[in-house]
Amino acid sequence: MRMKCDMTGWGMLLVLFIGTFLSFGTSNGLADEKKKTAQVVPGVIIVSLDAPLRATIGRKVHIEIVIGNERASKATTILTVTCPTTKQQIGREAETLESLASQKIVYTWNTDGLKEGTYVIRAELEKVPDETNIDDNVREIEVLLQR
Repeated sequence: MRMKCDMTGWGMLLVLFIGTFLSFGTSNGLADEKKKTAQVVPGVIIVSLDAPLRATIGRKVHIEIVIGNERASKATTILTVTCPTTKQQIGREAETLESLASQKIVYTWNTDGLKEGTYVIRAELEKVPDETNIDDNVREIEVLLQR
């Protein structure tokens, strides 16, 4: 048995209407999805933060920070290194990095008068204009001070 499909008049109009409606729904869905996806804008990054895991109270501890610029243009930021445990500021200065470059900075932490225990060292870069990924702008390490 053969079925014949008559696509004249209202039937054809209904098929065109449904097809048009579905194509608009799909394209709007893709446009909405693109709007929801935020563009990641690179900025500055703390590549590494190094200090000895153990140190002797009263001796100076060298803290080495490597910062980087992920942009294709020069970037200026402020690097702050602190010990939140004692509320000490170890160092703070503006740093200008060439495009796609990195730089090593070394600070000395004075441990005179501190007690035995574990101390947190925190390095933080201020975000640069339009930077969206700021999770990599902060690093922390722990140093155990002993006698």
